[in-house]
Amino acid sequence: MPKIDKPRGEWTIHDIARELGVSAKTVSRVLNHKDGVGAELRERIQRLMAEVGYQPHLGARSLRTRISTCIGVTMPVGPESAPLSQHFVLWIIEQIYAAFGRLGEYVCLDLNPRAGVDAGDYSRGIWQHLFKACVIAGPLPVDDRILRRIHDSGTRYVVFSRLDSVPEANCAVVDYERAAYESTRFLIERGHRRIAMLRSFEGLNPGLERLRGYQRALKEAGIPFDERLIRSTGLSAESVIAGTHFLLAQEEVTALIDSSGMEDGESLREGAARAGKRLGREGIELVAWSYQKDMAVCTEASAHVWLPMRESAREGIMMLADRIYGRAEGPIRVVYPPVLQDYPIGQLLPTPKRFFYQE
Repeated sequence: MPKIDKPRGEWTIHDIARELGVSAKTVSRVLNHKDGVGAELRERIQRLMAEVGYQPHLGARSLRTRISTCIGVTMPVGPESAPLSQHFVLWIIEQIYAAFGRLGEYVCLDLNPRAGVDAGDYSRGIWQHLFKACVIAGPLPVDDRILRRIHDSGTRYVVFSRLDSVPEANCAVVDYERAAYESTRFLIERGHRRIAMLRSFEGLNPGLERLRGYQRALKEAGIPFDERLIRSTGLSAESVIAGTHFLLAQEEVTALIDSSGMEDGESLREGAARAGKRLGREGIELVAWSYQKDMAVCTEASAHVWLPMRESAREGIMMLADRIYGRAEGPIRVVYPPVLQDYPIGQLLPTPKRFFYQE
């Protein structure tokens, strides 16, 4: 029976030390699995902690050591702005667990709420000393000012987006500009000159990269850019349908690039039908983008562009872990090229459900 009369669960590290006649530093060594404590004393400390229900106060430890307590996963934009599928979000959690959870790390998910004094500040977990490292899991706004502060602060992080104003950012991305360039060039080489593009990420850097690649391919071929051939879509099926209809209703359009990332073949077909068109080599020639290899958004597509986003993100997360635990140093720069697959793919990709989005 302990000498100190205190309710179970309310003991502090100093109570444990006083009860056993040792220093708080000795108890701390046991808590943190460090050497320097004999086996018999270590066993006594562990037995007493179990008996009185002791748990360390992480907030107090963080204040004392000035070391934050968890790995942060934060969204730079809300789920209404980027087509994050439920599968991708669960996949991110799986990768975070593989890199950090097995080592006993706490992981905090910040969904970047739009309310409160820090509304929209996806870095708040850093400044409020909650995150000791951060995975920024999403696209960045073109006019983002937060990443520069994070980078200059020395915080360990990786972001799944590039940003023109911070070219040295620790990023793990796919080269979307190259994907748009190769998609457009593929259709130009097949004789098309009026090529429409359906895109998402309006106001975000991945959307800007798409536009750059498209314009570069047109310029090289001597084809003037027409802004009417670009349409941004929202995250609903009806938005994809409406965008496709708007583009294909223009009589001179003969080809379409679906760079929206929505992976919604049914809505592409419906939009084409409303415009009195059909997709395929005998109709509107289609290049469709997908985040999964050898999976077709539309089997009618002449080419399928695989964006290895998961592969780049996985490598970026593991490189971040290496830097946190001292296994490696230096910047994180992971840029995967897209893969244009110009052969038939019979396996159809189911339309993914969007995270936190409802029609």
